[in-house]
Amino acid sequence: MDGNETTEEKINQIINALLKVGDVEKITELAAAFEKLLNDLPVNDPNRIDWLLQAGEVLYEKGQYKEAGRFLQSGLEFARTSQLKGKQALALGLLADLQRVQGNYRLSLENLVHARQVLGQNPATDRDVSARLHIIDGLNNMSLGEYSSSRMAFYEAHQLYFQLKDQKGIILAANRLGTIHTMLFEYEQAEKYLQESLALGKQVGDRHAMAGALLNLGEIRRLQNKPAEAKPFYYEAGALFSALGMTRGIAIAENNLGHIAVLLRDYDVAKYHYSHAIDHARSADLVPDMLDTLSGMVFILVHRGQFEDAANLIHFILAHPAHLQETEEFLQPAQVEIASKGVQADANIHTPKQLTEVIDQTLEKVF
Repeated sequence: MDGNETTEEKINQIINALLKVGDVEKITELAAAFEKLLNDLPVNDPNRIDWLLQAGEVLYEKGQYKEAGRFLQSGLEFARTSQLKGKQALALGLLADLQRVQGNYRLSLENLVHARQVLGQNPATDRDVSARLHIIDGLNNMSLGEYSSSRMAFYEAHQLYFQLKDQKGIILAANRLGTIHTMLFEYEQAEKYLQESLALGKQVGDRHAMAGALLNLGEIRRLQNKPAEAKPFYYEAGALFSALGMTRGIAIAENNLGHIAVLLRDYDVAKYHYSHAIDHARSADLVPDMLDTLSGMVFILVHRGQFEDAANLIHFILAHPAHLQETEEFLQPAQVEIASKGVQADANIHTPKQLTEVIDQTLEKVF
């Protein structure tokens, strides 16, 4: 940036830089510069809401949830004051997605319901916002195990984005359809949508889309018990997420590499990946992801015959309100084996507030 640029041009440059940067210190520096420039503008600047929502969404993708929430909340307040229903609904939807990844599914659902009420069920305008709400609604339903509702929401988004000729939206919706079809074990359909997302992502240079598609293609191979084929997808996805500074993507890739190592009984490698997954999840307070990583360690305890420890850990994970439905399903084989040994969890168990303590104890016990 140089002295001849307008404040508006500088703000747009900062948002573009935030999209590309991966270093946490640089992200923090750019966010502070963005806020300073925004404060220099008139309060009624017509672009203020868009900038706040754009910056909030980028910071959310980078795992900077506190700052993201602050910007999104500010955008919501300005949208309410300006009576811009589309922007207000989008802000509510983005806040809902932020709450979802931190395991607050009830508040997420409340904001999604409110967003749809503000926008209207079938808005003649703001159809792009409506499509985005379908994506966020699908993700929340997926977290709760409502897979049919999730798939329907993603299909609605996919169709809307095609009607709007929104290539970025098509990439996103195709990726989400690939995810939900994978979770429903409909691998042929999943592969079709993920390859669509990957091809379009490569075409437009969207590294985030590419990383998401690769991650899910790896997941298909893992679920098909093809660990050797899954690993390259996870490594490539993790490298892209790392370059983009996307904390949650890194955590998921590392977690899934840990699951593969457990499957192969390579516990030193599992320790490496699970430790990295926990570190990244902790840095952004990603409670559902921390619980998913703990679930992988359950299988190490079962393999070693430590059935009581495994039963206690399962009980803690499933009693935690932030656990994902897919984590519950992932743990089922371990539960069956533990039950066959006649082992049950202790009556006295840790509470959800003791998650940090449970993680530290489990890492020490397992590794």
